[in-house]
Amino acid sequence: MTPADLFTWREEAEAAQRVAQAEAERASAERSCRYAPHGQIRARQARLQAATADALAAEIKLARLRSEGRP
Repeated sequence: MTPADLFTWREEAEAAQRVAQAEAERASAERSCRYAPHGQIRARQARLQAATADALAAEIKLARLRSEGRP
């Protein structure tokens, strides 16, 4: 294991944890959007869109970290 690998695995583990957290937040936003009262629909849709964008960004970062480690 090279010195760079010692830090890479930690970054990858943190990125994987962030993906899981972002996906949980997205799922929560989706549930709250489904059952939104009439006056809160737009606000909850905006929250869902933001959470989805965050989840996708986290997945992209994780994919990049994983692809950097492979020859």
